Amino acid sequence: MSFRINSIVISLLFVLFCFTSCQDEINEIENPNDQEAIVPNSTLVNLMGRTAANSGAADDILDGASCFSVELPVTVVVNDITTIIETEADLEALEDMLSDVVIDEDILDFVFPITIIFNDYSEIFIENEDELQTFVNECVYNENAVIECADFVYPISFSVFNSGFNLIDTVVIQNDEALYVFLNELEEDESVLIVSLNFPITIQYANGETVDVNTNQELTDAIEAAEQFCNVIDDDCLEDEIALNLVECPWNFSNGTDTYDNYQLIFNDNGELLISEGVATSAIGGAWSLSTTDNGVLLSLSELTAFQDDLEGDWLIVSCNNAGSITITRANTVLELVQDCPQTEGCSALEINANISECVWKLETNLLDSFVPIFMHFNLDGDVLIEDVNNLESQIGTWEIVTIATDVFVNLSLQQGYESLNGQWQVVECEEGSLYLINGDNFITLEQRCEVNNQDLLNCYSLYVLSQECDDNNDGIATFVFETNSLQSSECIELYPISGSYHPTYDDAIISTNHLNIQLTTPTELTSQTIYFRVFNQETQEFAVQELELIVEACNDDVFNCFGDFEIVECNQPNNVPVYNLSANTIGLVDCQYPFTPSFHETLSDAENNINPIANTEAYGTLTTEVYLRIEAESGNFQIFNVYLNTEECNYFECFQGFDAVLERCEEDNNTSATFDLTIAFSNCTSNPDYNISYHLTQSEADANISPILNPQSFTNFVASQQTVYVRVDIGNEYQVFPIQLNVIDCSTGSCTEGDIDSILTECEWNITSYNGSDNLDSYNFNFEENSGIVVIYTDTIVIDAYWSTTQTSDGVIIEFTNVSGPNIQAINGSWLVVECTTEQLVLHAINDSNNEIVLDRTCE
Repeated sequence: MSFRINSIVISLLFVLFCFTSCQDEINEIENPNDQEAIVPNSTLVNLMGRTAANSGAADDILDGASCFSVELPVTVVVNDITTIIETEADLEALEDMLSDVVIDEDILDFVFPITIIFNDYSEIFIENEDELQTFVNECVYNENAVIECADFVYPISFSVFNSGFNLIDTVVIQNDEALYVFLNELEEDESVLIVSLNFPITIQYANGETVDVNTNQELTDAIEAAEQFCNVIDDDCLEDEIALNLVECPWNFSNGTDTYDNYQLIFNDNGELLISEGVATSAIGGAWSLSTTDNGVLLSLSELTAFQDDLEGDWLIVSCNNAGSITITRANTVLELVQDCPQTEGCSALEINANISECVWKLETNLLDSFVPIFMHFNLDGDVLIEDVNNLESQIGTWEIVTIATDVFVNLSLQQGYESLNGQWQVVECEEGSLYLINGDNFITLEQRCEVNNQDLLNCYSLYVLSQECDDNNDGIATFVFETNSLQSSECIELYPISGSYHPTYDDAIISTNHLNIQLTTPTELTSQTIYFRVFNQETQEFAVQELELIVEACNDDVFNCFGDFEIVECNQPNNVPVYNLSANTIGLVDCQYPFTPSFHETLSDAENNINPIANTEAYGTLTTEVYLRIEAESGNFQIFNVYLNTEECNYFECFQGFDAVLERCEEDNNTSATFDLTIAFSNCTSNPDYNISYHLTQSEADANISPILNPQSFTNFVASQQTVYVRVDIGNEYQVFPIQLNVIDCSTGSCTEGDIDSILTECEWNITSYNGSDNLDSYNFNFEENSGIVVIYTDTIVIDAYWSTTQTSDGVIIEFTNVSGPNIQAINGSWLVVECTTEQLVLHAINDSNNEIVLDRTCE
């Protein structure tokens, strides 16, 4: 709804406050001091509009332009990973992902088409990257267009009066866009009306603080004061810690555009600043320093040989964290600094040069296809040797380590089929025994392979030894099977040709005599339950021996692996002790596949002696905090497990507090009374038999628990078309009172506004009872979500997430359906004009063909 304010009428506003009308049909203003007129083009209206305007800077990580934002949801591709961005939290996750990507620029691609939204909420449909880039290039950010440091806490409302100062409407605003449009239309409507804000109103600042205002002037002052809260200073940003952090590594930095994509800031501990570009041999010079002020820590950049206008000066550090990022601001410019430490411990040129010649290295790369492992040896004299299948080495080229700025590179010059690896490879990751190198989009992984001693070889091999088996019939005898062939999957066999054997004594293992079968039964084939495993390196002729104990376990005692200690949490009861359900379903006893006998006991000794089991396990009331579960296997063995009994404070009225109860009845001919079943208002909350429920005409009667409504299942309102009654909920010594709104709605056919359509669509579910006279779509249910723009269309077998929107035109309200995919139902995609409207039924005609008709009927539980 739109309004225009007449200046003459405004001048009468405060005079009219002093009088009251004697006419019965006029709505009187009970608290005139709570309302003040909203004047178009006033300072307040301009401030409110700038506060409600769409901020294009919030998603600069997506589009790099602060003049507009990208409509969500939107699909982007980052480093070949497709990501759907639906919320601001998704934007933060995307920013974290981009900070971890070590590749060239232009790493983010949109899946077109997309829609961009400007400060005034106007939209433009973008079909490709070129169209988007045109708007990015034309973007000239106006810092006065949007106030980003303050937000309204919705809902807020306006009262609308006619020239006689009669209240004719109350407009409730739920979001920024609705407020912006409402204020903008104040200038466009020709109606001679007076509009005032309904106070109090809450403003929330960027640092999380809120302020309540009660007059137009207080609201003006609160918005104008917002700028001081924009720069939220991180209290953890201490000067000494920042100084240590700055000099640790180079820093990538960005102002939200690609201006500095190829540059890095290098802070030297002597106060020298370098701004490097790629692998250039020269850098932009300057100086840096830190100082602590009342506002926070300042980073001062001076004596720059370039970027003087853009970077030189004092920057306020507003956030910093241990993950290696710092946010600094100056005037209206914000820079994000992200630490770039490509080298960890052991990654310096000296350390790599010292370690790379120690052992042979297994090489993997995307540039070579090889069915056999490639092993290289980097000699101290600069030669690169390669091992063949016979462990013979031959020279294939040379290597050297170089540094450029702060980066370390390995230069390779190879022949004999390895020419594709030639070039300059940057060391970007290194751990003990491994290096990861990149050159453009290509990579080399080097894994160090050094000689292992006998015990290392034994430890690697023993991972595949079985030493426990199951006793099938409780005779103490079990069969052990040792799968020596499983060594083929071991990493050890990749390094060395090894074999293993099993022996009854240690001496037999030393001299490799009396080999045991790979399948043996204990104790019939052995004099003890201990055997010895001998692992042999066929290449070096070295071996090692390990003692193995063969453990025979009762098979049916695997039942104990099903259980552990348990915890059951129940609510504190208002009038009695907590009641716990110790049944099998509660603690998962039914999930065990082995036979067993469970019992619960109050003491450990009772559980061990299997006496005095708890009888009523499904409703066990106690003030104790622990009982004991005895699990007995078929073998007669048993184990005891603890069951911890804990309580928590529960909100017994949470269900009632979770929603507003509204009952509506449909009447015609302006009939203001109807009969309601009050018990259905909170029917999903009143099933607890411990609740005592009563219904009352007034809140005072409900609080006093007097004069209950005798027949709440058939209550007729005689007050007005809207009435509030109250339900009192008693449990124990506590009670709360909740309102039930009763609405009598005129269901006669008439025209509806866009707000009417939005309201009735989102209240209940809908069905297409007729599509061009046919009922072949009546199995589809429609659930219109209020804020997301999503309509969930479902049957017993399918669910479709589609989109819906409404638009007010001169012809009436248009409902648009998009992304509706499914058999037959896809026919509703497109725009539909509402030609008939009641709270129970909508009749729609297709915009492009008025012969196509949809009849939607409402279904309310």
